[in-house]
Amino acid sequence: MKENAIDAKNQRMLELLAQGATSRVMARQMGYQEGTMRVYLHNLYRRIGVANKTEAVVWYLNRERSREDVKAVETAQRIGTGDLFGDMAMDEDLYAALGVMSHFLGPYGKVWEVAQRIEGNDIDGPTQERRARVRLLWRALLKGDWAYGKRAYDIDAGAKLAMDAPADGVCLAALLIGGGYTLAADRFVAQLTDKRKAVRGLSARETTLLRNLREAFSSRDDHSLGALQKAAQDKAGSGARQLALVMLFHLLKARGDGERARLAAHSAWGEAESARRQLEAMGERPLGTAKPVPAHAKTASRE
Repeated sequence: MKENAIDAKNQRMLELLAQGATSRVMARQMGYQEGTMRVYLHNLYRRIGVANKTEAVVWYLNRERSREDVKAVETAQRIGTGDLFGDMAMDEDLYAALGVMSHFLGPYGKVWEVAQRIEGNDIDGPTQERRARVRLLWRALLKGDWAYGKRAYDIDAGAKLAMDAPADGVCLAALLIGGGYTLAADRFVAQLTDKRKAVRGLSARETTLLRNLREAFSSRDDHSLGALQKAAQDKAGSGARQLALVMLFHLLKARGDGERARLAAHSAWGEAESARRQLEAMGERPLGTAKPVPAHAKTASRE
């Protein structure tokens, strides 16, 4: 079986098999009926050319070992390239590579916070709670921690986000799609787009982005990837653009397209740098200013 035939759902199934999960546990984790899960497992075995769970686990572990070997070789070859940010994004994740700059990206970021203060708007308790919840989802997106999204969804099937502010639920929907939790993702997106149950529905741009994400992560054709790349280049709607960039990075990295994954990572850094400059234009210096090393207490007292 070719490497690029492993989509997010199959990858998650293999991970759970390697952890010793039964079909019942896998069904609960991925949001399917147990009978449906067994059908998917049968299809997976056939696609990778194995007869049972044990052989599938061996196949998966061998594949992961080979990928680690390739990663080690690529890391050694990168020595001297000077692309420290790209190296860290590929070896770790976007959250680790961006560091403090991650606060300038995503919903309810630093620009939003400063804008609220300048406009004299008080951030009430419910808004602070929602902001904290969505920022944790955004951090999970930067890390590619899809399981965090599933755990958040399992608490109340995403109902609170869908009811409070559907646009904030786009991060959760993206995590579910990226992790291959297709049934949960479809159900949650249906909640977000149901204007009868939500306070306000998704914008056309957000709805299109989720549809493009669903297609890109469930198929391997260039058309679906091209639609996601187009969303990542959209000059309007910075929130959707940043989300598309992050998801594009993860998808390209998973497909082994390191060169374009790096480009996506650097584009995300560019978005963060643009936000930092915007904050400075608003009179804010989020990274502070250079200050001298504090003097020793005794020396300071003598002076």
